[in-house]
Amino acid sequence: MLRAFDTITGNAPAGTLVVAGTERAVLRGGGLGYAMPWHWHDCLMLLLPSRGALDLRCEARREGTWVTEDRFAVVPAEHPHETLALREGQVHVAVYVTEAAIRRVEADLGCLDRIRSETRASALFPLTPGIRALQALCCDRDADADPLASAAEREHLAAALLIRCLAAIERARPLPAATSQGHGAALVDEVRAFVEARPDRTVSLDALADRFDVSRRHLTRLFRERVGLSVGAFQQARRLAAATELLIRTHLPVGEAALRTGFESGSALARSLRRQDGRSPTEIRTASVAMARSAAR
Repeated sequence: MLRAFDTITGNAPAGTLVVAGTERAVLRGGGLGYAMPWHWHDCLMLLLPSRGALDLRCEARREGTWVTEDRFAVVPAEHPHETLALREGQVHVAVYVTEAAIRRVEADLGCLDRIRSETRASALFPLTPGIRALQALCCDRDADADPLASAAEREHLAAALLIRCLAAIERARPLPAATSQGHGAALVDEVRAFVEARPDRTVSLDALADRFDVSRRHLTRLFRERVGLSVGAFQQARRLAAATELLIRTHLPVGEAALRTGFESGSALARSLRRQDGRSPTEIRTASVAMARSAAR
């Protein structure tokens, strides 16, 4: 399926379009269930994850590679590809660049032969601090409501982001496809984030293996190697941490704090807390109040 530049800018969902001109556009993406099945563009695309990882599959690399927060992907025009967010909290920026925009940059800055050579095929490049700063501005939704964030400022932001990305392509060699070690690290990061976003429920190992398309055995081994805990023990630790935070920071009844963090009852939470550090919910709250009073003196 062709997604032409005009279609991309003209049909962008509400709240996703940062800037759109006749030669260049910047869109925010990600969120719940983000997935783009096989398609291609009539322009160059730069794909920059801001949070979480994207599974990018291209015609020449159908096994896919993970585009993580330390790198960005280049997908040339007319190269079929598909993308899938690996968790609901994934956020990324996509920059669409027409040939006319490239020629305009070339007229201003000089020959871009090296960049043109490096962008003939899909590739990954390191995401620099300068790119990350501009990327963060593109993801800042609060700026959308700010009248000072004018269209002209957005256009300058998009231009600066494009130049920074082109400079990174020119200066750095393409990164290799994700190694098994890098893939494993990204997988564990995604699983941890997925679990931490759901402190009120127990996500089964089967559900996690199915969600991230790996075997239970592989996920269990990777997680224990990199975190030092089983998936179940990690979930329990995060729920206890979330419950403790609620007990310290709020006046919620113990039973309500328990339900909000996935425990069946206040007594179930109390038993788990006692097993962890020997204190009851009341003792945790009392110690917190005493510490706050002591700090205020």
